[in-house]
Amino acid sequence: MTTNKTTNSNNTISQGEDQNKEALNKKTSVQFVTSATIGIVVIILLAASAYFGIIKF
Repeated sequence: MTTNKTTNSNNTISQGEDQNKEALNKKTSVQFVTSATIGIVVIILLAASAYFGIIKF
C-alpha cells in the first residue's frame, strides 16, 4: 500500500510537469513562428526596397 501512495504522488507531480512542458512547448512554438514570420517579412521588405532603389547594396 505504501508503494501505491508513493507512485500516485509521483504520478501527480509528473502530470503537473507534463502540463508545464506542454505549455512551454506551445509558447516556444508560437515564439518560433512569430520570429520566423518577422524574419521573412524583413527579408521581403529589404528585397523590395533594393529592387525599387530605395536602398543600395
